[in-house]
Amino acid sequence: MRNFTYNGIELLGMCTALPKTNQGEKGAYRAIAVEEQTTADLGFLAAQQIIEVTPVERDEIGVLIFLTKTPDYRGPATAMVLQNRLGISEDCIVYDAPTGNAGFEVAINLGGSLLSVSSKKYALIVFGDTVSKQFTTEDIGALNVQDGATSMLFNKKDTSNGTTISTLTLSAHWSYFMLPSGGFRNNKSVFENLNSKRSQQTAAHLHIDFPSIFSAIHPEMERVKTKVLELMDSETYSNVIILINLLDAELEKRLVELFQSDPYKDHIYLSSTFGPQTMAATIPLMISKICGNKQVTDCQVISVSLGEGLSINIASLAVHESAILESIYSDIYYDNGFVTHEM
Repeated sequence: MRNFTYNGIELLGMCTALPKTNQGEKGAYRAIAVEEQTTADLGFLAAQQIIEVTPVERDEIGVLIFLTKTPDYRGPATAMVLQNRLGISEDCIVYDAPTGNAGFEVAINLGGSLLSVSSKKYALIVFGDTVSKQFTTEDIGALNVQDGATSMLFNKKDTSNGTTISTLTLSAHWSYFMLPSGGFRNNKSVFENLNSKRSQQTAAHLHIDFPSIFSAIHPEMERVKTKVLELMDSETYSNVIILINLLDAELEKRLVELFQSDPYKDHIYLSSTFGPQTMAATIPLMISKICGNKQVTDCQVISVSLGEGLSINIASLAVHESAILESIYSDIYYDNGFVTHEM
């Protein structure tokens, strides 16, 4: 695995916004964006809340990155729309990164790397997806997914706790987790030969070949466990939580089985037991629920996420309860022109 360590950065604020519209069954909540609402609309609400309640000067935000597979437009970068809407200084690094389920770890990596070389104090990273736009109605229910976006604000601060990112990219298996249409490669055979097609799906829908992903990722589980244990042993925090976001309940179960003889097994939480999958916002929602229930206060979060590509991403980050803001539920959307969900 490739490892990155950032010293002197702190998570100052984290907030997640979800649609208010509920399409869950039997009392369960599943947040689905209305047609006009985009990921940027949700991310804006979360970012605005952080800026309002934390001691941040907008002119000192030197980095604004937006990570999503569902941007407002092909161009310009949606991050620039957010920069304008949030009133952030023109003197800022601003761009999009097309990242989905591993957005939490990639956000930390980008925020840490750019802030460490910035002359300004803060980095604002917004990530998430209105993934319901990419699924059939049947798949939204069957795969138990929902929409949402998270904003995280990092600041420079002397701290003894380093932030670590580890990533492993298995790009030989890139087609197991993909959206076939919307780019500029016109190859109908790619869609026609996908084993991941489900009823009613078209090339415009997200295709996840769970059996093939399992076959590709399962041999790497021992390496993932080794890295997690290495991070656990290096921490001085008494409260350490391990959050697993592998999309597939069977994959998560297999990883947990490797920890059964370890003293850390009781520290593990699975995304498959925390309600609907919110893609990149899943880990932040898990943190919010655990901290909100006072199961832990200040802690070290170790996350493991599956990313498109395929990639396995691991993060170790100090999280203080004061940085976790209450989630927002809203159907608000902004009229920046017509919205299309075609990429």
